[in-house]
Amino acid sequence: MLINIGAEFGTHLESNDIANELIDILNKIPEKEFILDFKDVIFVTMNFAQAYYIGKSESSKKISEINLSDGIKVTMGAADEAVNP
Repeated sequence: MLINIGAEFGTHLESNDIANELIDILNKIPEKEFILDFKDVIFVTMNFAQAYYIGKSESSKKISEINLSDGIKVTMGAADEAVNP
């Protein structure tokens, strides 16, 4: 299932609450695989990114990301390394 993150959660993802809400919603949907499209997302904070990767690692769902801008790739990559060394 493809989900446009910018359309659903906004273009600026600034808090761990947003990441937790996102993962909670995905966990409640019967689908087993999700592709999160970040094409409309302009900015993410480290708080969002770390909470996202913690939730992703604890979820039984297969979650992947597409269309990350270069800046968002850096933040998300650093958060992924911090959470999953």
